[in-house]
Amino acid sequence: MARRSRNRYREMEKLMSKIIFGDALVFVLYLACAAFGWNVLKVITAIIAIFGSLLCVGWLYLTGEFNRRRSLWMVTAFICIVICVVVSMLLNYPCPAPTV
Repeated sequence: MARRSRNRYREMEKLMSKIIFGDALVFVLYLACAAFGWNVLKVITAIIAIFGSLLCVGWLYLTGEFNRRRSLWMVTAFICIVICVVVSMLLNYPCPAPTV
């Protein structure tokens, strides 16, 4: 029985790793859209990155993995992606060039 639950955790860990990687790619795509001035895509990718991360954190909370030490890296990764998107939005990345 313990071996089966360990396998289920490994499967969940692999799935969440793929989701974290995809979410990080969406964040990089957000930065690229912001740099090129594509405002519509910037908003869409920001929404996808934020809601994707928050949904995964919620799912980890509902499954009871939120407070477990073994899953702390997943929770941290999703929260960091949300923080990075919000900070880059607040700082208006890319900032306008200073005028001399």
